[in-house]
Amino acid sequence: MALLERKATAPPEEGPSPESLLRSGETSVPRAVLQTAGFLKERGVWWQLSRNHEAFSCRDAARKRWRLGHEGIELWNELKSFFGRFRNASGREQYFMAHCRADRILNIGRLGQALKAQGVPERLDDEEVQRLGLRYGLVNPFETWKHSAYEMDGPLLTAPVLQVFDTELIHRLGVPGNVMTNAGELTWAVEFDIVDLLEKMDHTIVADVADLNRENEREVWGARDQPSIGILTGNSPESGMHLWTEVNRRVREILGSLSCGDVSMPPVTVFSLPALGLTMELDRREQEIWPHLRKAVVDACRSGVQVLAIACHTTHYFTPQIRKICDEYGTEFLSMAEVLAQWLRHQGLQEIALVGIRYVSELGPWSAYRDPLGGIRVERPTERAKQLLGELAYQVKAEGPSESGLNRLRDVLRSEVASDTVVLALTELSILLSFQRKKGKSGRLLIDPLALYAEALACRYLGLPFPREEAVEAAKPG
Repeated sequence: MALLERKATAPPEEGPSPESLLRSGETSVPRAVLQTAGFLKERGVWWQLSRNHEAFSCRDAARKRWRLGHEGIELWNELKSFFGRFRNASGREQYFMAHCRADRILNIGRLGQALKAQGVPERLDDEEVQRLGLRYGLVNPFETWKHSAYEMDGPLLTAPVLQVFDTELIHRLGVPGNVMTNAGELTWAVEFDIVDLLEKMDHTIVADVADLNRENEREVWGARDQPSIGILTGNSPESGMHLWTEVNRRVREILGSLSCGDVSMPPVTVFSLPALGLTMELDRREQEIWPHLRKAVVDACRSGVQVLAIACHTTHYFTPQIRKICDEYGTEFLSMAEVLAQWLRHQGLQEIALVGIRYVSELGPWSAYRDPLGGIRVERPTERAKQLLGELAYQVKAEGPSESGLNRLRDVLRSEVASDTVVLALTELSILLSFQRKKGKSGRLLIDPLALYAEALACRYLGLPFPREEAVEAAKPG
């Protein structure tokens, strides 16, 4: 049997009483629901009842469960249950229940091995399930059949019903990490701590009995493993705040109706490093910057961050050194320059204007964009544009986004940039662009690499490819 993933918990407190969940016209709580509550309460397991619209299949139920004030849970936190029979090692017929996460499918061969069955275990048909006091959509691990009238009138159960739980169930996924299933009726659900339950049940087997169900890949239900994201910021501090906000917004947009609100969001740690402000003079301060940056990267990796991002175009100059450190810790570093180049090629864009401070836009030895943009025709800013953009960057750092800053950006683009496709490779410009409330009238396409970076991080978190085929809201009329 697999080891259980233990969690220190206080004595369980009951949630809403069953009676408090009765709806208009209902006079009593169904007996099966009371039996479910009694079963869990008797064993001291954390549990909580809720109501939902009638739910039959696991997919249907996952969309309808109520948890934390939200309708819908991740498919893998809905419990899938299977009632069957097998011939045990003694040759006698015995009943069993098998349980796995609802985005998995039971492997009958491995299930038979776990049961030490003679032959292949078989699922009970609807008629047989009904004889045990159950019905489709109401099988659960709480043995409510044991107390039903069918105990006397139904088939004689000469051996205990074995309960087989897939190994994956002993590892909590996401927040709060509990699972949900029916509470004995189609409109009643129960959330419970399955690890705690397994420690307090008899006749259980924990084994690897489930496989990936490819049919569930058609919909994105969230991030199963929730990789943690680290954001380094400091040039400016607001750029990291903006990136974090954009990542959350993208996750919500991608999940759509399947978003579960707060608990669907990625775990994010922001490391604010004032020394990144020195990258505004990168060529003169490289040796001063790197020790600060190196320590921040090491600290991020040691903290358990799985995906690292830097909300600063200039600092990506240090990508090779950062990747070397990240590789030592098994952390993935995502390059904003590489993300932009990947997206441009996916869109078939072969000519752009690159707008930013000179360390980025000149595509010289200090620019992280020089190699990724190889093969793409790049219009570089004029000397006057670089001066104006530097002044604008310091204005946004000091004052934050404003209409006057947005007007200064428009003046620079109108007087100093010829290309119709403009990449705003300066985080202060990304913040300004998000401040724009009306569509521009210049006919230009403004591309925001920080927004693309957020999209790539959201895709990485959700296990999706980047770029997605769907339109990305990272290019706006200027």
